[in-house]
Amino acid sequence: MDQKLVLQAVEAIQNPAKWERVLQHIMSATGAKAAMITLRDGKTCQIVNDDALEKDFHSPLIQGFPIEAVVYYLQELRTIDPWAEAQISHYPQRPLLMSQICNPDEVPDQRFFSWLRDFGINDTVAFELNRMPGYWTACNLFIESGDTATGLKALEYAKEHQSFLAKAWESSQQVVRSKQSGRAALDHMSKLEIPACITGPNGEVETTNSAFDKMIEIKQIVTHGTTRRLSVPRSARVIGDATWLERGSRDLDQSSEVLTVSVSTFDPDPLYNGKREGCWLVSFRMDNGFNASVDELNLLTEQERHLLESVQAGDNVAAAGEKIGVKRSRAFDIWGSVKAKLDIKNAHQVR
Repeated sequence: MDQKLVLQAVEAIQNPAKWERVLQHIMSATGAKAAMITLRDGKTCQIVNDDALEKDFHSPLIQGFPIEAVVYYLQELRTIDPWAEAQISHYPQRPLLMSQICNPDEVPDQRFFSWLRDFGINDTVAFELNRMPGYWTACNLFIESGDTATGLKALEYAKEHQSFLAKAWESSQQVVRSKQSGRAALDHMSKLEIPACITGPNGEVETTNSAFDKMIEIKQIVTHGTTRRLSVPRSARVIGDATWLERGSRDLDQSSEVLTVSVSTFDPDPLYNGKREGCWLVSFRMDNGFNASVDELNLLTEQERHLLESVQAGDNVAAAGEKIGVKRSRAFDIWGSVKAKLDIKNAHQVR
């Protein structure tokens, strides 16, 4: 096993941009003139991150070709790439030479092969990296010829390292999807006007959404130091794991506004679940308080007013029912009537 390849692939798992170095190392180790990772389905051939390519025609997954050649391939050749078409119909589960399933001399349209010959390329070692429902990912090592020492070396190198590269690629994509899912969740909360962030074990802010950033701007919450350790007001009411405030924040002065902080723990890396301190998902809500008018309170019966007062004092609905001498089921019926008359969603709104 190529140890340098292992080290660079581990870095690429955490940072997709590092696949550039992985492909460059494979080219150096095998003598391949270029390398490319592509996405296949039943109809098309794509570069994996086409969106970025459309902006600046650069991708860490295309190495060995100058930008002008990449632009020409994307705009003129991708849809007529004979090797891409051959891989779609006879995808290489194991490394093989593309000349064995698609002979360039037998292809009428020679534009693609003429483009390759300008770079001294006459063959490609292709192999599968990953397969998902509906599509799969291929790695191509472009070589001078399959019957040269360099070509044979590239083929043997691919056979020896395919399993490792496939696992590294799959792990890299899982990391990307995990980060994207977390980002999407925070962005969705922001659209609902819910400020939220993810902090490390000691309250250091790692990821935020735009609603959270606005709270920072107006100093409803603040961060400290280079680690951006989070601070919230002493008056903050915590829902969830209250140990976060004890361990992860430094209190601010008392605020006139009541801030509700919802906290839950999670471990982003299941490998270490329960073996090390995890992260925290923290969201915020500014409570304007409960200010029912006299007319609204007059809508309540005497029993409803007494139960409301008990809930406002901190009792749960069942305990409040006991204080006014009603059964649990009856207490919840009364509380339902109170909520309907005063347009209350839950007990936290009145406390």
